[in-house]
Amino acid sequence: MTELLEWSYEGTELAWIQDRLGRPDDGPGHVVSELVPRGLGSYLRVFHPFQATDGSGRTCSWRTLAEAYGIRFHAELSHRSLPTGTGPSGGPFWLAESGHLDGRSRQALQRCLAPSTGDQPVFYAYDLVAMSQVNSPVEHCSTLADLDSTHEAACAELGGNVDGPEFWWPQDRSWVVTTDHDLLSTYIGCSAETAKRILQTDELEALPVTPQTRVDFYADEANHLR
Repeated sequence: MTELLEWSYEGTELAWIQDRLGRPDDGPGHVVSELVPRGLGSYLRVFHPFQATDGSGRTCSWRTLAEAYGIRFHAELSHRSLPTGTGPSGGPFWLAESGHLDGRSRQALQRCLAPSTGDQPVFYAYDLVAMSQVNSPVEHCSTLADLDSTHEAACAELGGNVDGPEFWWPQDRSWVVTTDHDLLSTYIGCSAETAKRILQTDELEALPVTPQTRVDFYADEANHLR
């Protein structure tokens, strides 16, 4: 989960997001409003696809796994509720990446965000993943189309391959994408129109959420996960 770090966000592009993160109560677990700032019209969860660990390159959606085992597919579904089989090395056969949206999903998301973004600058921020390397968040300003090259530059700056970006958003702050370093889904705040595009694309597995939707691994009360 994203945490409030010891360093100061004063003077950073990321400051406005950090100022709007948090939750109004002391309920259990963690919620969307701790990841994506308040005040946006719609909120979504984009599930990171499961990938086979047998080297075949196969992928599987969360809905497919859930339906195969009679498990309810919903916005607070946890990977802990899903039987993921046994892989060649004895670990899970199906694994979803934490802290990283796969390339196919990332490109589909870029296409969905493009109509509301145009050619305005887009900011990319590395927060918690940068903490052990530098003394402040690593931020880059580029374009939506340059996400991959910007990530390569950030990796070079941080001395190796890192997750992220954890946050990305356009200059007009009309949407925010957050990929927390230890979660298996990406969360987005955006307009209703942009949310509709994301929900309608076949290349992304997404569901609507609210700022109060839980995001932690133990949130899946619908499937009796405690």
